[in-house]
Amino acid sequence: MPETANSSATSAHSSVSTLPHQRRAAKDEMNDTVELKEYEALIDQRHHAEFRPLFDALSLVQETIYQPFVRCDKQALSNQKWYQLISIAAVLGGAVTILIAILEFIFQSSDRPLTYTEAGVAFVTLVLIAIGQLCQFKEEWLTARYKAENLRLLKFRTLTDSRLWCPPIDVRLLREELEDEVHRLEGHNYEKAKEWASEGVHPRICVPPSDPACEPNCERALHELIDYYRPKRLHSQTEYLSQKAEKSEKKGARTGKVVRWLFFTSFAFVLTHVVLQLHAEYEKSMAWHHGREATAQAAKEYGTNAHADGAGASGSTSGGAGSSAASSAEAADDRHFAMFLVGFAAILPVAAAGLRSYRGSREFERNALRHQATRDSLEELERQLHTSSSLNDKFRLLGFCELVLEMDCREFMRLLCEVEWYG
Repeated sequence: MPETANSSATSAHSSVSTLPHQRRAAKDEMNDTVELKEYEALIDQRHHAEFRPLFDALSLVQETIYQPFVRCDKQALSNQKWYQLISIAAVLGGAVTILIAILEFIFQSSDRPLTYTEAGVAFVTLVLIAIGQLCQFKEEWLTARYKAENLRLLKFRTLTDSRLWCPPIDVRLLREELEDEVHRLEGHNYEKAKEWASEGVHPRICVPPSDPACEPNCERALHELIDYYRPKRLHSQTEYLSQKAEKSEKKGARTGKVVRWLFFTSFAFVLTHVVLQLHAEYEKSMAWHHGREATAQAAKEYGTNAHADGAGASGSTSGGAGSSAASSAEAADDRHFAMFLVGFAAILPVAAAGLRSYRGSREFERNALRHQATRDSLEELERQLHTSSSLNDKFRLLGFCELVLEMDCREFMRLLCEVEWYG
């Protein structure tokens, strides 16, 4: 590279560092309205060589990709919301149906209202499952999300196309190719999304234009593209991944703790029931032995105390009847208490199973690990991108960043396509 070109690129790079879009975090990596206004103002200030190519490139992707992305993104968010509501309601309804059936076992004297309640909840649950199956909220969500994320990948893949940076630029041809690709993506269905998820990534080497006639203006514009890419794409993605990883990790730890608590509490009810049963058996055995001893003692003394026995017969009979009634009432109370213990020992695992189904439909821990791994890769690439001085190396790093993000999108689709939402 000629020395004059290097000095020009360095001065352009230092001037770019004062741009407003580098002093704030990008909130929307797909909408470039603010950046286009900033670049337009800089072009009016005679910074044409540095910012005109990027302005034209951003205008192209803004006009062809942004609106289709907004439509797909809104559709994905709407279907995701309905999918989550229906799946939670279906899991909750199934768990409540089983809980009511167990309560019927406990409260046998008032089982008719519970039977009607159980039938009503079961019916509502089946209706929710039918709605989810017919409307296919999960499939519609994942299809729309697949389209939106591929449009996002298409935008930044287009920005690294060398044909955008070395004049003469055939904007009409590039626009037609981009519009065709957008229409092709919008026509895809759920089966195509699943097929895409099952495929591996196809690495694409990003290289800057190699035509010597493009220098040095092309180099200055490409440095500005890289300075645009870092906050707009990398910083926004790493911030998003950090937030999602933290939320998923917290939710996974919290719900996992509740499941464990339900399991051990249920086990405590079972142990309590076993201890009480063993104690009742011990008391029966002791009462039987005492009864035998009392009978033997009475038989031994029968001959000498016959008159006394006859005189106290009526009182003994009356006392025996009272003692028998008290024993029956105590036994009934023990049975009811045992039923409560068994019932709650069965209810808690049902609640835990419902919560596990909810956790399975969200995959909190796996998503947290996925977000952390992707963030770690992007942060390392960002460090290399920041320290590298070679334009060729920087462009290759841009390609690696997009490769990592595409792998994350495919892994997300693989994970969610296999999730069962109602069982």
